[in-house]
Amino acid sequence: MKKIFFLLIVLLTTTNLMAIEFTDNSIVFEYKDQNAESVFIVGSMNDWNTSSLPMQRDEDGAWKIQLKLEYGEYRYKFLVDGNWQVDPSNSRMEDDGYGGSNSVVYFSGRLSLNENFKESLGVKSSLNPKVLFKGYYFSKNIFIKNKGERFMLDKPEHDINFGINIKFNSELEGYSILNINNNKENTEMWRTHLNYKRSYLKLNTDYIKITAFDNMGIVKFENPLHTVGDIGFKKYNFGYNYSGVYMETKDLVSNFNSYMIPFSAYSQILLSDKSGYDEDDINAMRLKIVQLMNKNNKIILGTSAYNYTAKASESNVQNHKTNEIDFQYLMSFSNSNWKNDMRVKVSGEYSRFTNSNIEPSQVLWMKGGNSFLGLDVKFPAALEIKIDYLISSFELTNKYSRNRFEFDASYYLNQFKLNIEGQYWINDIDSDLGWLDYYKYIEKTDFSGRWYQDFSEVSFEKYTVLGYEKGFLWRSDIGYKFKLNNKSIEINLKNKVAQPDLFVYPKYVESILIVSYDLFNKWTLKFDTRVPYYNDPFLDIKTDLNGSQNIFISNYIELLYKLSPKIWLSFGYGVNPISIDSVSDEFHGRGREEFLDAAGSLTSHLESFYSGLGDKIIDAETLLMEAKQISIQGIINF
Repeated sequence: MKKIFFLLIVLLTTTNLMAIEFTDNSIVFEYKDQNAESVFIVGSMNDWNTSSLPMQRDEDGAWKIQLKLEYGEYRYKFLVDGNWQVDPSNSRMEDDGYGGSNSVVYFSGRLSLNENFKESLGVKSSLNPKVLFKGYYFSKNIFIKNKGERFMLDKPEHDINFGINIKFNSELEGYSILNINNNKENTEMWRTHLNYKRSYLKLNTDYIKITAFDNMGIVKFENPLHTVGDIGFKKYNFGYNYSGVYMETKDLVSNFNSYMIPFSAYSQILLSDKSGYDEDDINAMRLKIVQLMNKNNKIILGTSAYNYTAKASESNVQNHKTNEIDFQYLMSFSNSNWKNDMRVKVSGEYSRFTNSNIEPSQVLWMKGGNSFLGLDVKFPAALEIKIDYLISSFELTNKYSRNRFEFDASYYLNQFKLNIEGQYWINDIDSDLGWLDYYKYIEKTDFSGRWYQDFSEVSFEKYTVLGYEKGFLWRSDIGYKFKLNNKSIEINLKNKVAQPDLFVYPKYVESILIVSYDLFNKWTLKFDTRVPYYNDPFLDIKTDLNGSQNIFISNYIELLYKLSPKIWLSFGYGVNPISIDSVSDEFHGRGREEFLDAAGSLTSHLESFYSGLGDKIIDAETLLMEAKQISIQGIINF
């Protein structure tokens, strides 16, 4: 163990940071190509000007540029010797509207503990430039007040992810992650082992990209409803707990004969097996054809096939099949007075799925389908609006269906951001459908037929409207950053609302106020307050502000010290809203939800029945409100 800590110290002191780096008011972009003659960064930060932001080559041959940016989300590419390239070190990408992709980065201008954690893209070995080291060392120490009103240290957690990224050449790279975690091994730190965690091997040629993966979430199909990946409300990529091979063919048609054939063709192929299981094989394939109408318009036609074989018991093997067709029509409009082009995307999809027992006899036990239509409009300034409609159905003992409407509006301008998203659904479900089937096939999957994939969960704000004929959920996030006495202040107000119909009194409201204040150099003070409101007669839980009943207020205060953009130390009081996702190793803002779930055993309770949930929520909320704990957390990100 001492050797491992020594190795980490050596790496941190003898290597150089590379790729995307964040400071308080700027981002450093890096592109690696020693043979390039010129590299420009082009994106929304410079109105896609192809010559205004040249990058400079350093002594190691890397191209770099440091940009001071305002608060918001940015899309970009590199223009390398006249050829467009996405950022090979940034996994966050989206469709560029022209058959390719843009790299995406979000810049808050302020890093609180654990945020933008996954943006670290490695350090370069001083001995071999082809070897990169990535990972983190995360330490969490919680002091809990006992019955004697003394703060006692709970079992400390030390979590080390040590990744080795070898770039053999421009086409071939490998990446493996080793992990040390004393809590997972349930032992003292000095007794832990360096355990294998996940890996991939990528071959990226001019015509095909092949990835062999093991327990690595890397796959997401491009159809609107995502036949593979985009799993659960956490939006996981596919690959966690699976091993297999994923292939993407690039535009073979136009590469061979761009003048005679007026379209482009792409494909995705997945072959995988669940780790530790004899069966549980998932195979899928997608074909996409892109027809460029003119420079501002194009149409995409696609189809996907999905097959999942699972061993339910020694004598029962089950098979799930999904087939779908989809289309996307993309348009862009420009005007000399507009800062950016206006982009419009219309999407549609139709899918069917069946489930059967393969052994001992092929008996069909469930089938269903989905029909989807969506509209996405990105205006020239700072506004983007998304609207979609999904009708889903399945047949078990009888036929059931759900109509679902979703909308999303985002607005980013300078130091102000606003996001509003909502979901409204109408169920057509008979009373003969028992709770277990209803919860498994409808609520956990949002009625999309993806109950068979791992990590599908119900969000906490949905608990009070489960089982209703109609339901409405909406979230809002408002943020503003400004300066007071030359000190940066950032305010965020986040709201969640759940109600059984559009124009009725809500059953659940949650408001979270977050205030961050730069005390002085490298020190930031953060206040995070959550106030929920309940009004659910069925679950027998109601917040009475006048009678001081079922009022739950939880506070978290954090003092953050940033030694560098990659080394942070925090001192907090209360339950930290930020926690590590046990599946993806990424930090997310679900610390309070995870505390409530563990305190009330909410997820396991919903797996069996719904009544009695109110008592468990009250107990969990009380424990959250009364939690008296001091946390000392540190991160070394490399």
